[in-house]
Amino acid sequence: MRARSGFSLIEVLVAAAIFTFLMLAVTQSLIPLFHVTRETRVQTDANQEAQALLERIRSEWRDKNKYDKSCVDLTLPANATVQVQKLDQRLHPMAGGHSTHLPDCSSATPDPAPVKRVTVEIKDRRGRVRARLSLDIPEPKP
Repeated sequence: MRARSGFSLIEVLVAAAIFTFLMLAVTQSLIPLFHVTRETRVQTDANQEAQALLERIRSEWRDKNKYDKSCVDLTLPANATVQVQKLDQRLHPMAGGHSTHLPDCSSATPDPAPVKRVTVEIKDRRGRVRARLSLDIPEPKP
């Protein structure tokens, strides 16, 4: 009697089918992880962009003239909005102390406050807010 040397076609097909089902199960469980990873990257990028804008504003506002005018010499990205709120020494909102944009420094008028709260929002292409960061910036010392 001859010794058997290899697998029959049916055994190979069954093994391939089992392997295919296992790979589909593993792949289906990994797809949500890829989505979460992408969303996390987008969120991290938006937070970094908002933080960089806040730092740039804080840096420019070391100049008391720019601070008083609530202005900066930079062009905001299209996906960013900035709000400035005037606060008193106890960090309570002051009357009439809320603006929704940073004016150009050449056209702004002084509007001093002891502290200003700057809020930066970064939106995605669909208009959803991806990051919202706030920073309280005290009036610079002369």
